[in-house]
Amino acid sequence: MTQYIELHCHSNFSLLDGASHPEELVARAAELGMSTLALTDHNAVYGAARFTRAAKECGLQPILGAELTLAEEDNPDHTHHLTLLVENQAGWHNLCYLISRAQHDDPKGQAMLPFAELTGCTNGLIALSGCRHSLLATAVQKKNGNKTAVSAARRYLDLFGRDNFAIELQHHYLPDDALRNGRLTALAHHLKLPYVVTNNVHYHLPERHKLQDVLVCIHHLTTMDESAHLFDTLKASPRRLNGEYYLKTGAQMAALFPDQPQAIAHTLHIANRCHFELSYGLQDLPHFPTPHGISSGAYLRRLCQEAIPHRYPQPGGHIQEQVNHELTIIEGVGLANYFLIVWDIVRYARAQGIRCQGRGSAANSLVAYLLNISPVDPIAHDLVFERFLSAERAIAPDIDLDFDAARREEVIQYLYGRYGADHTAMACTFITFRAKSAIRDIGKALGLTPELVSTARSRFGFAVHALETNTTPRADNQTEQNTLDLLLDLSQQIEGFPRHLGIHSGGMIITGSPLMGRVPTEPATMPDRVVVQWDKEALEDVGLVKIDILGLRHCLQVKDNCELSSPKLATIHL
Repeated sequence: MTQYIELHCHSNFSLLDGASHPEELVARAAELGMSTLALTDHNAVYGAARFTRAAKECGLQPILGAELTLAEEDNPDHTHHLTLLVENQAGWHNLCYLISRAQHDDPKGQAMLPFAELTGCTNGLIALSGCRHSLLATAVQKKNGNKTAVSAARRYLDLFGRDNFAIELQHHYLPDDALRNGRLTALAHHLKLPYVVTNNVHYHLPERHKLQDVLVCIHHLTTMDESAHLFDTLKASPRRLNGEYYLKTGAQMAALFPDQPQAIAHTLHIANRCHFELSYGLQDLPHFPTPHGISSGAYLRRLCQEAIPHRYPQPGGHIQEQVNHELTIIEGVGLANYFLIVWDIVRYARAQGIRCQGRGSAANSLVAYLLNISPVDPIAHDLVFERFLSAERAIAPDIDLDFDAARREEVIQYLYGRYGADHTAMACTFITFRAKSAIRDIGKALGLTPELVSTARSRFGFAVHALETNTTPRADNQTEQNTLDLLLDLSQQIEGFPRHLGIHSGGMIITGSPLMGRVPTEPATMPDRVVVQWDKEALEDVGLVKIDILGLRHCLQVKDNCELSSPKLATIHL
């Protein structure tokens, strides 16, 4: 069996382009006997955590990377692609930085990285020259383009070094593939560069190419018929010309490149160099400044001791015993700094007269009660601390902080001001397709009439029930029946696919080191807001701490009601 590792692979986190979940790609790679697989989504690492988790579950070594869109300095309207793979921690840091720069330098959804930004940010990265839209591939296909290609290749060599740059060859049975690959191979020989084959994978199985076509049409606000017409014109169609962009076996790839066995073998050589693993943890939080430089644990203990007389005028020995027990666990799992940061947020809000309180399992913590984070006395209610935090679970506890919705923005701006915009951002969310609602987008891409789409939506519930009961939903005529079958099939395939990014309702990420080196960031749709490229689940997977700053409209209602009923009640704390 020919050994081959796919180093250029897109999941559905190449939004409205990739047509397979990361888990599907990993499972298929395992079926094909691959020991490793790379994920190189467009200008993003949205799916990196899910991909890594799935790979480990299947016993595969995950390789993280991205396909960047680069802009030429002398003509920013001309862009080209470059494939980057992470070799080590430094490479991940640089990839996150480059993606962030690409996302922030252009309007949202149009990430492009100026070529000059690569300078000084290539350590730990292995670069492949890219697909047919790369600088080298487009150069060699132009008349007298060899000189341009040689110059471009040397620029990449200067940036990445001879050991970290390879010419990328792809063959999808397109008319110009053989000519382009021949010239790229000649370029590699001329400069004594290695070359490697990839398949620019966009789906795990061949049959997913129909869904991929539909996704591209949704993205470009066109139809299958309109985009197909462009195949026969001088304009470029957004769709790919065939269905060859699936995860192929080593034997299939070897058959495409019978004269380049070394290019197949080089995929293993590159894969064997890439062993970076996502791992962060609680120490990524900024260090909370303490008086006289005492430790976080010592300062947290002092705050608790000072608060005991205010919460318990006549404390028994069991109070001190429980405080010591909780602080021992908190310090043991490295969470003292975390508690100080949450305490500081609550302290600021109360000082500004912003109604707030913590909720959830924090009510089980006496330390949270003493710090005024939670209003619930766990001793009086006989609550068990270990349901909130235990030595066996060294993860950040989930403390949700509710604030008066009308003034929550003040708290968010306080965090930006205290820790800096480079260290603070919101978690993202992924707005996903739901099968029934997806019919509208799919119907438009298929060029169907609004009436037919409406009919399909109304019949979808019956169609799903019919599939579950092994019966066939029927339409009024065969044409409508075929349409219903196609819509049902595609809508089920697309269910759960990420469509676009949203912003988490209140999840904030605060890091000690700059965020751009930990996870890429990009502008949010909300002005003056930045989101990281991971959602709540992904952040939990890699151990990055999220602090929920939530808005609660009921706070204002309680305030108004209290003021109307009794001036004394209006002083209660929420």
